[in-house]
Amino acid sequence: MTNYATGFCIVERQRGFDEACTWMQKKLKPETAGGESDHFWSEPQTKALITMLSDGYGIDEISATLGKTIQQIYAKRRLLASNGVVSKPVPPSEIKKQRKGQFIELVEKGENNVKLIADKIGCSTTAVYEYAKETGYEIKSVRVII
Repeated sequence: MTNYATGFCIVERQRGFDEACTWMQKKLKPETAGGESDHFWSEPQTKALITMLSDGYGIDEISATLGKTIQQIYAKRRLLASNGVVSKPVPPSEIKKQRKGQFIELVEKGENNVKLIADKIGCSTTAVYEYAKETGYEIKSVRVII
């Protein structure tokens, strides 16, 4: 038994259950929302999250740095975005549209190396193959054929 449980039992035997409950409530400290537990964010952690989001860090990097789960980071980011502290995240469908547009722009400018295109628009070479297929371009020998 813990010290509190032992004390509770002693007080319960001497004064009754209700008195033991009152004694226990006086002994225990309430958990505050600012604590460092998994469920709460401290002020330094919140500031670090805001800074890392504005600096463009990925969710995995933020999770590893702050010791929070990815779900906790997404939840906190949504809360901060609803309060106007950080910008709302761009949905994946919008990112795909932007990258497809960048792909078309690069190909029209004469870039045809799949690896270079992927590096410039920030995606994988597999995604470049998908963008080429969706826009009607053909790829042979890692080159976009115009």
